[in-house]
Amino acid sequence: MAQKKVVSIEDRIPQLKLERKKKANRRFFTYLTVILFLIMVIVYLQSPLSHIQSIQVSDNRVVTEEDIIGLSELSTNQSFWMIDVEDVEQKVSEHLEINNVDVERSWYNQVNIIVNEHSRVGYVKSSNQFYPILENGKILKEIQLETPRGDAPILYGFSNEEQLSRLTNHLSKLDESIVQLISEIYWEPDDMNQDQLRMFTTDGQEVIASIHNFSEKMKVYPSISSQLTPDMKGILYIDVGAYFQPYESGEEVQLDSSEEDSDS
Repeated sequence: MAQKKVVSIEDRIPQLKLERKKKANRRFFTYLTVILFLIMVIVYLQSPLSHIQSIQVSDNRVVTEEDIIGLSELSTNQSFWMIDVEDVEQKVSEHLEINNVDVERSWYNQVNIIVNEHSRVGYVKSSNQFYPILENGKILKEIQLETPRGDAPILYGFSNEEQLSRLTNHLSKLDESIVQLISEIYWEPDDMNQDQLRMFTTDGQEVIASIHNFSEKMKVYPSISSQLTPDMKGILYIDVGAYFQPYESGEEVQLDSSEEDSDS
């Protein structure tokens, strides 16, 4: 039987000391790395490098960037990492014209505020001031304008709030390009039709329409009005069917409706 080599304790001591020294060195460098990292984090958090460097606002159309940033209460003096996103979104959403808000951190020092606004579907006039009407039917009495923006029609004569609400509901269903074709809408109810409207459009037409089918008729208005030549002066009726009545002769001119064509 082969004899086992016996290593004395005196021979092992130097090796054990070396291994202990290596472990101690590894432990020291690990602690040193953690301490240095923590020091760097503390210095970073206390320095301007950790502050918000840029606040970007996007998708706003009516509400100004300055107003949105003001509502957010964010500033470049604040820590980027201490932002309460939900709190900022809640503050910005308090604006009556803002429907939804998303706040996002970008990179290590930029904040993005993405807003979704309620569309303005009209303006009402009172005491020589114009007040916006939103797609949800709310009249913004807090916002007074000397002149409307031109992005929605001016509404006159709507003493009945229910009728106004019905009309704004129809306007909210239309594309902005259609809404911007209308410059003025007058509510002119009579014994035969409490929903009757008289409109004036940006392409120079006087139009008789009705609240109950307003959005359906206005969606096809461009194709109906395109059948009229610039020299034709009169009233375009789209409340029932579609026809044109010249101011002078009063003889009705029947028009084709693209609504009927699209259904065929």
